[in-house]
Amino acid sequence: LEVLAEKGFHISGDSITKGLAQVSWPGRLQVLSRRPLLVVDGAHNPDSARKLKQSLEQYFDFDRAILVIGASSDKDIAGIVSELVPLFDKVIVTRSIHPRAMATAPIVAEFSQHGVEAQETDDISTALPLALTLAGEKDLICVTGSLFVVAGAIEQAGKLCLTI
Repeated sequence: LEVLAEKGFHISGDSITKGLAQVSWPGRLQVLSRRPLLVVDGAHNPDSARKLKQSLEQYFDFDRAILVIGASSDKDIAGIVSELVPLFDKVIVTRSIHPRAMATAPIVAEFSQHGVEAQETDDISTALPLALTLAGEKDLICVTGSLFVVAGAIEQAGKLCLTI
């Protein structure tokens, strides 16, 4: 905005507010369905996982929370899990089709360290339908851990004809 002002462009505060209200960032706290509530977020490090947890608690009302998670092999899965584990009642571990996708076993083991039994699935096309069968109408399903997993969930939600 400073650069535009220096070049002689004036943008009112009202215009900035209206513009920001229309911003969409696919894969970041994106709601794919309302009943059950299906939210995808590409959180892939402990800080973004913490912010995701805080946002889910602050902005959404739900009974139980189901986590679908997969990560790339170079990510701090211990840090991510420690941030997310307090919120979720059920965990499904999956992986993306990306070559750098982390195997499910280390993620399951990390949840086990926190006393949480996680289910394993081969891919998001199995994980998302499983989560939907476990979710009640007022529950939250959150898909996270990798933008590749989130992209797969968005595609799968379209195939399942989920709507907001």
